[in-house]
Amino acid sequence: MTFRAKGLVTEAIASVTGTIDKGRFVSVIGPSGCGKSTLLDLVCGLQRPSSGRIVIDGDPVTGPRTDTAMVFQEDSTLPWRTVRENVEFGLEVAGVGKAERAERAREMLEVVGLAEFADHRPRQLSGGMKQRVAIARALVTDPGILLMDEPFGALDQQTRLLVGAELTRIWERTHKRVMFVTHDIQEAVLLSDEVWVMSRRPSVIKAVRQIDLPRPRPAEIIGDPRFHAYTDDLWELLRVEVGPAAEESAA
Repeated sequence: MTFRAKGLVTEAIASVTGTIDKGRFVSVIGPSGCGKSTLLDLVCGLQRPSSGRIVIDGDPVTGPRTDTAMVFQEDSTLPWRTVRENVEFGLEVAGVGKAERAERAREMLEVVGLAEFADHRPRQLSGGMKQRVAIARALVTDPGILLMDEPFGALDQQTRLLVGAELTRIWERTHKRVMFVTHDIQEAVLLSDEVWVMSRRPSVIKAVRQIDLPRPRPAEIIGDPRFHAYTDDLWELLRVEVGPAAEESAA
């Protein structure tokens, strides 16, 4: 992916090749500015690659698709709508009837543990609860792929662990493909089947690590020596990328 603006040419992503099988949870980590979010935009169809292609189940991605949903870091709830109405929003846009919208939203709020807050407004919810609303809104349309761009970045560590555990529970129930961008190495190991490590810009996938830890994974697994072995390995891969990236940003 190359960007051109005001005479400047920036090669954000040099080469990325990878496959995410059905039911797999893949995290993407890398230094700031390496193109992680751009990669999600390409998979989601919000941008077109300068060269190469993105393919989902044999079909090239040429624009936004109904079988792909995105969850962002920023609070994306609509403050004038209730929790239930927020979850119904995508279905409403798709033309789903009122009765079916209500039933599917009710079922999804049960899945994310927010059924009792269906009539609340976003201002009455914690940050973690708002993110669960965003996840419910993404999942209620039954997408094949869930893309998540640092969805817990604004949360404190304790809340990140709690919402991450909730996401894992939902994923184990729905078996969606998940592509999850994060800066948090521990979070990547805790949640993922597989971690892609991106280099500094222009980026490539410099390593892929399979996370062979049993599921379910309680927060206590962070103290397991095997967990530390994975995080140490990923940090060593990132360490040589973060320094040059930081120097480039300061220049």
